[in-house]
Amino acid sequence: MKSRLNLVLVSILFYSFNVYAIDYEYKSVSDFNHLSSFKNIEDFESSYGDYIQSCLDNTGGGSGGIPCLIASKLWDRELNIYYSKLRKMLSEKEKESLKQSQLTWLEDRDKTLKFNSILMDRVYPPQGTMFQLMHSGDVSDVAVSIIKQRALLLKSWAEAVEIKRYQ
Repeated sequence: MKSRLNLVLVSILFYSFNVYAIDYEYKSVSDFNHLSSFKNIEDFESSYGDYIQSCLDNTGGGSGGIPCLIASKLWDRELNIYYSKLRKMLSEKEKESLKQSQLTWLEDRDKTLKFNSILMDRVYPPQGTMFQLMHSGDVSDVAVSIIKQRALLLKSWAEAVEIKRYQ
């Protein structure tokens, strides 16, 4: 009887956490302002960082928190914005060079992220939703670092070309 009661309590608790995560209103990339609408990078990061923390706090932990990890998608959006902006300012020869540079970077990024994911599979055992969230968080941190660095490089190149254009 006692073990059956424990099973019922655990089931209710598990169900309530799942409902908790399901009821949370996740945001998409389009819900966030672009980097250019902030006075600095820190304010941009704070805007999505606050959301990520609130999301993690309100989704009951475990795999329900994985959709909260949106930073790499936001930086990828910024990367694409600055790639396009830079590309519009370049000659045909420069565009081809930028394209080759970007393709090489994408290949390196993908290989690095694949290795990181394999490594995290080793670090976090494939059991329980909390480990899934921890695994995803560490994978996301590396992706953010790589993508942010490239986005800011593209941004600085675009700014340099733009400044030179008006001199």
